Amino acid sequence: MRRLWAGAVLATIAVAAGCGGGGAGGSLPDGADVAPASSIAFVSLNTDFSSDQWRKVADLAGRFPGTPQLIAQFEKQTGLQLADVEPALGPETDGVWLDARNNGDDVVVLTKPDSKEKLDTLLEKSREKGEAATQTLQVGDWVAISGSQALLERFKTASEGDKLSGDDSFKHAFEKIDADSSVRAWVRGDFVQTAMDRGFAKNGAPPRLTHDVGDLEAIAGGAKAESGGASIELDGLIDPTPDPATFSPSLPDDIPSRALLYISTTNLDAPLRTILRLVGKSIPSFETQLGQVESVLGLSLDKDIYPLLQAEDALAIYQGTGTIPRVLFVQKVDDEQKAAALLKRLGAIAQLGGSVHVETVQLAGESVQKLTFPGTTPVTIYDGTTNGKLFVTNAEGLAEQTINGPSDSLGDDPLYKSARDAADMPGKVAAFAFGDLQDGLPVLLRLSEQSGSTVPPEAFENVKPLHSAVAYLVKDGDALRISGFQTIK
Repeated sequence: MRRLWAGAVLATIAVAAGCGGGGAGGSLPDGADVAPASSIAFVSLNTDFSSDQWRKVADLAGRFPGTPQLIAQFEKQTGLQLADVEPALGPETDGVWLDARNNGDDVVVLTKPDSKEKLDTLLEKSREKGEAATQTLQVGDWVAISGSQALLERFKTASEGDKLSGDDSFKHAFEKIDADSSVRAWVRGDFVQTAMDRGFAKNGAPPRLTHDVGDLEAIAGGAKAESGGASIELDGLIDPTPDPATFSPSLPDDIPSRALLYISTTNLDAPLRTILRLVGKSIPSFETQLGQVESVLGLSLDKDIYPLLQAEDALAIYQGTGTIPRVLFVQKVDDEQKAAALLKRLGAIAQLGGSVHVETVQLAGESVQKLTFPGTTPVTIYDGTTNGKLFVTNAEGLAEQTINGPSDSLGDDPLYKSARDAADMPGKVAAFAFGDLQDGLPVLLRLSEQSGSTVPPEAFENVKPLHSAVAYLVKDGDALRISGFQTIK
């Protein structure tokens, strides 16, 4: 059944078109009035094929040359025509997960079909094509669909009690998501957190380890088609809500353009402290071992490392030669001398191991540390400080441009600027990432070919519409929100 519904949705995306309007922002899906309050996850699809949202979805899908092939593949595998799918579904189609048993197969599909007869015809055709037996059950005006009659009966019994629409956690999380989205989803937070705690406990962690950070109430998100691409939002509702430090990105003006991937944050010391604290609670001997390592190295996290990680940082990846990309890490620092001393200390420790050659070289008029790691494929690392920044890179040219200042910076790159604008990225964020997909995806496909994988020629054609992507993290009231935009041309 899952193959049928996934294929139907994907294929119909390719051709759904028309005119009309969407729903009101922040409204709950109607299926939540049927789903049991005990459900652990809920996904709502906009299947109103006359809506403006589907017109935009169809327009975006039409930009990919592989769309007709997708439709043909769906029709061949299922024996269905798209004309069979559209009238068989109502304006909303939902997936409800009752629990996590049976490898996640305890899911019931809900729809209020425009024509029950046409839905029955659709399901009968799917059975004739070899799909697993699909059962249906009428629940009010809705039709519940599953591969198990027992599951449908369990769903009906549970739905006679409290409804998901009355669950405060569900309402609060779902109402944050744009109701015009093509797809909206919600997962119960305590279910996710309990599963994580069980996993950590198997490795010796104390019970409820993740609650040391906060109580996860819910995860919710949505995806929406826009005229120039697709937007996404993902909310994590945590009590108490973390309050991450924010920054106004400035490092893009200090690094070279043409980065295939750029990731930037601030105050890296805060998450590092949290991670080490949780590790310490999981491994009783960790704190002692960490102290011993600090003593042997002559370094202190509190005095030497953390103070250098309290400002904006960035990791940029560029196309390299062969299979190794060029990488540049930059960290703003208040005390350049202290940062330089730390780099030299780390270089000296590396050299003591006997497998690394360390020397000081001159690049762009500055003294830079050069570390050479011998081997079948030697690796060279350059590190140093300049203009209030610490940098580490495996490319001499990137080191020189960081010292001199790039002639063409990422901040002035038209693709980067247009991607930020399309994502409506605010002036201050807790973290953000930019991807140059128009150049980066072909590079990844070629690297895959070089590693021995077979990449069909049409794969290169189908990534061409993907131009760029930006995602950013902010605090939104009592939630941490990741928002982003994928440009499709």
